[in-house]
Amino acid sequence: MGRLFDTDNIVWRFLGRVADLVILNFLFLLCSIPIVTIGASWTALYSVTLKAVKNEESYIAKGFLKGFKENFKQSTIAWLVILLVGTVLFVDIRFAMGLEGGFGKAFGVTIYAMSFVYLMIAMYIFPYIARFHATMKQIFKNALLIGIGSFPFTLLLFGVNILVLFVTFFSARAMITALAFWFMTGFSFLAFVTSYIYRKIFSKYERVEEPEAETEEA
Repeated sequence: MGRLFDTDNIVWRFLGRVADLVILNFLFLLCSIPIVTIGASWTALYSVTLKAVKNEESYIAKGFLKGFKENFKQSTIAWLVILLVGTVLFVDIRFAMGLEGGFGKAFGVTIYAMSFVYLMIAMYIFPYIARFHATMKQIFKNALLIGIGSFPFTLLLFGVNILVLFVTFFSARAMITALAFWFMTGFSFLAFVTSYIYRKIFSKYERVEEPEAETEEA
């Protein structure tokens, strides 16, 4: 019985992790309300989860707020660029769907290829900002290069996100359940799970890129 109440017990560690994810998810949603701050919220979220998967983060709320403040400028710029480019690509895709003939097919293939590159950069950019110090130019460039250089992991990340979207929108009943999940722990849980993948990817770049990036002004 005594082992049940031991704080090192696996049950208590699990409950503690769930509580951390609930707190993180709440902070993420709260700080994302202005919309323009969503990028900073994503970076702050990953600044905690990238450490949490290696048990390097003890103070969840403090770590989130620190990551939010320190990376606010770069994350916000990155978010606005991603939002703008995403809007343009969405309009182009809708336009391409209405085209016919050889030109329509060529234009469609080009736009879909650009959209894939866009999504790849979007997947890496906020975890990258959370983990490395670099200029804005380096951030976008390295997000692309890492995505290409770690392509099998990139496909795995795509698979995880596609699976999450499929489960969320599988049915009306699933959407109701998913909304509750996203509200409670969804965003933080997804960040936590994918952080295992990102840490694996970033491990081979950290010693090479971080010292060089720190010498340049953000």
